[in-house]
Amino acid sequence: MFSLSYQERSLYGELFADLAVFVPYFVLIHTQRMTVGFIAGAIVVLIVAQIVLQALIAALTRNRLKDERDRLIRLRGYRAAYFTVVSVLVVGMGALWVEASLGQINPGHMALHLLGVIFAVLMLAEVVKTVAQLMAYRRVL
Repeated sequence: MFSLSYQERSLYGELFADLAVFVPYFVLIHTQRMTVGFIAGAIVVLIVAQIVLQALIAALTRNRLKDERDRLIRLRGYRAAYFTVVSVLVVGMGALWVEASLGQINPGHMALHLLGVIFAVLMLAEVVKTVAQLMAYRRVL
């Protein structure tokens, strides 16, 4: 069995919290009407879950030192997340434009749909960042 560093435990906790909020969000978004309160509720649940998990991980981990390798891995994760945000946002905006031009979206609800697309893009980028960092840690060992 392998030993995980503090950074890896923190990333696994982050990934668990992200998926615990994002998967139900994407399932529920198709079954019920999306509102600003629904999106805000998902954000609040995510913040609370992250705080609780990171506090537990920090309390249970003794060695929390970071080195240059941790910094480089963090930067690789953010680079992957940036490319994800840019590419998926362009695709999402294009999809919104196509649906609006075909008359499938009520123009009065366009801002709410845009908010949903942006939130989904940020969620996906966060998962990509975390997975890229975890892969970099596993590759180094």
